[in-house]
Amino acid sequence: MEINRESFLQELDEIGFTVQRGIFDPQKVSELNEFASTLPPERGHDKNKKWYGWETVKEMENPETEVDWAYYWTEQVTHPYIDEIRQHLGKYADAAFGEDNWLWHVTDFIVLHPGMNFYRPHIDTPYRFKEFRYAEELLGLQFMVMMCDFNADNGATGYVPGTHKYFFDPESVQKDKMWTTFFADNYDQYRARAGSFVCWHPRLLHSTMPNKSNDVRRALLLHAAEKKTSRRLDLIDPQVNSSIRTS
Repeated sequence: MEINRESFLQELDEIGFTVQRGIFDPQKVSELNEFASTLPPERGHDKNKKWYGWETVKEMENPETEVDWAYYWTEQVTHPYIDEIRQHLGKYADAAFGEDNWLWHVTDFIVLHPGMNFYRPHIDTPYRFKEFRYAEELLGLQFMVMMCDFNADNGATGYVPGTHKYFFDPESVQKDKMWTTFFADNYDQYRARAGSFVCWHPRLLHSTMPNKSNDVRRALLLHAAEKKTSRRLDLIDPQVNSSIRTS
């Protein structure tokens, strides 16, 4: 399948976010969603915004039932269809970084439960780390493939267009309520069917949104990083380097 390289790069540059609809086989995506439903939580937030980190969840006998999850991430995953998805998404990463100038950094699922009712605006890897905070280059891309239909009711990702051009202090974004107000006043959402994907600049201000439906919402997350950045992240990102995990 060919990609619209110019449109993809233009939306990333101008908006920081792009929606690509109807890309992957709905039946295979449904099967992948069933596989994802068998994966336990690795870390995440409960419905009172309490954070449960890697080490805390690891000590639980049954983390799926011991926490009233708002949303969580699974461990990194491999699956034959994920390999196919990566192959196609790699064309977009090639367009952004240049061929052979990037690596897949992390692949996992994010699982959003009914009753999740808060915003958590933030920016992503690598810019959340101090040494990359003020880098002007495109050093990463976040891809997310819908495992079900996404809409405003079940928490399709909210994002503030153009904020990838800002230079955020990630700690301020997490702690200063001003950012939550700014996000709530300015975010956009989208609708996309299962098998679609979105891609965003990791510096774009975005958030998982409230799930007002009665159904669990799952998505496959894939992070691509510029090659030198990826090698550095292997050392400083606790999601990859388990030896530096503290929570």
